[in-house]
Amino acid sequence: MKLRIAVVGGGASGLAAAIAAARGGAQVTVLERGRQLGRKILASGGGRCNFTNSCILPERYHGGSPDFIREALSRFGFQEAMAFFSDLGLLAMEERDGRVFPRCGKAQAILDVLMAELERLGVEIRLGIAAEQVLQEGGGFIIKTASVPWKDKGAPVEVSGEVPCGRVILACGGVSYPQLGAGEGAYTLARSLGHTVTALSPAQVPLCVKENALKRLHGLRVKAAVKTFRSQREAAQSEGEVLFTDYGISGPAALDVSRAALRDPGQGPAQGSLNLFPGSSPQELRAMIEARWTGRSQRPLKDFFLGMFPAQLSGAIADALGWDPRRPLDSLGREGPQRVAALLQDWRFEITAGRPWSEAMVTAGGVNTDEVDPHTFESRKVRGLYLTGELLDVDGDSGGFNLHFAWASGLSAGRAASQSR
Repeated sequence: MKLRIAVVGGGASGLAAAIAAARGGAQVTVLERGRQLGRKILASGGGRCNFTNSCILPERYHGGSPDFIREALSRFGFQEAMAFFSDLGLLAMEERDGRVFPRCGKAQAILDVLMAELERLGVEIRLGIAAEQVLQEGGGFIIKTASVPWKDKGAPVEVSGEVPCGRVILACGGVSYPQLGAGEGAYTLARSLGHTVTALSPAQVPLCVKENALKRLHGLRVKAAVKTFRSQREAAQSEGEVLFTDYGISGPAALDVSRAALRDPGQGPAQGSLNLFPGSSPQELRAMIEARWTGRSQRPLKDFFLGMFPAQLSGAIADALGWDPRRPLDSLGREGPQRVAALLQDWRFEITAGRPWSEAMVTAGGVNTDEVDPHTFESRKVRGLYLTGELLDVDGDSGGFNLHFAWASGLSAGRAASQSR
């Protein structure tokens, strides 16, 4: 008889695990509490799905031990990800910063090729089924399930059931994007099986700031470097696009530092810094500012920034300096150029909070990676149990790193589960 494997969760790592397990000869059932597979795949990358990155490096990941992350990625790097999807028939293209997307520009293409392979392999898909308990029994497992009512179909009577299986792969994701069905149920299952779950917090999430000067820039995009500080010590930095919002900052550079800004809230509010000239040294920027200042000494401050920034940003800079934008430059003192240059490369602000879980792309924290084998993703606590993807205490930078880890962990777990006896 074929080994029966149940995959709990129909997201990126769960679908990859199901494909690998079925290719290994197992009879595979996917249990997905939602009414559709791969909802976060379809939502990622603004509907384009940045599914990997050509610069997959362990240092682009956080959370779990560095050794675990390095070993987990050692057998599934960028070339392996590209080969996997090429074999499924996907055409891909690389864009800036190593980000890789489907050539057609649609996330649906990723889900389409995965679904076609699941169908070809005869994987059973059960939608609207939640795993309530995972019980060990006779060298295998019994999964206690319950049907999940769908809002537009009323509230049918909940139906319970059981799924017997020889192996279980928990691939039910993190807490981010609860509107797509995420929740803490996966961590409850992991804890019930003896696993430790580290503190959960949003990662890859926009940041709320205290300063009104930044909030007034709502809608403006700039290229900048962002740093965060904890107790006056630098915690993280990133460079790229920053989007100003009516609550603070977003965009790839802000998202990448959000994890460090929001972890350990007991330390008090985190501080942030914007560098609007990340490619220039302090000496180079000051020389440029002084040269412009000398040639425009009779002009008002608001005109000084024309040609450097949009007018909207110029006003905010004047506010941050505490100067009237109508004042002529020669009235601002000999230290005027130095103060402007310093602000442009170190514009400090206070981070008051992250946006809610509904806007977080990733969950920081999760199942302790010391309790999981980095090559097979099998639990070190329960034989025959595998844990993958966002459920683990591993989260990556923006740019395809989190989806890459989902494929890597899912494929490794599925392959190992199907080969174990």
